[in-house]
Amino acid sequence: MSRSRSLLALAAGVALAFVSCQTITEQVPTEPTPTELAPITIPVIMPVPQPTPTPTATPNPSPSATPTPTPAPPPPSGAGCSLPPSRPSNPVCTDDSPALLGQVERAITRVTQEHPEIFDFGDKKCDNCYLVKNVSRFISEVLRALAAEGVCTFWDGEEIGAKNSNDFSEQYDILLASDHIRRAPGSYRGVCRPALF
Repeated sequence: MSRSRSLLALAAGVALAFVSCQTITEQVPTEPTPTELAPITIPVIMPVPQPTPTPTATPNPSPSATPTPTPAPPPPSGAGCSLPPSRPSNPVCTDDSPALLGQVERAITRVTQEHPEIFDFGDKKCDNCYLVKNVSRFISEVLRALAAEGVCTFWDGEEIGAKNSNDFSEQYDILLASDHIRRAPGSYRGVCRPALF
């Protein structure tokens, strides 16, 4: 019996295989089906070219008067210089030894003694490098003290130019960035021949 069942199962499998090997053919539709969408047309609007405007001429500005510069105030000083101005075209500047350093040092010391209100003697960078509380007054008083010694001066906002003849002038920077007095030898910057001012 078991042999007949096996044969029967084999025959059923062959029959099933034969039935399932049928060729499946698809038919390609020749007309659109109702589920298909018709193509959509999107209109594109092209800009209409506009004529280029003709540039209009701009009038040339009328020349205006050049403003006259306001003259800078003269540097502070206590007395006029008896020497004529010296503005050489080709001065030679070097760091040769200073000739006027003693007078500059004496002038600074004199100002610290005669005008103590200008300084904070408790705030110093060296033994006598005091904090200057009023910088413009300090510079004015030093220039005045130098003039009393016969030294002509010029303050450029940073350094003092000093001369006692037109053969040479020396430059001194007597203030640190912290507004403390800068003393010798660091205050001396150099000498120019002939004098710069």
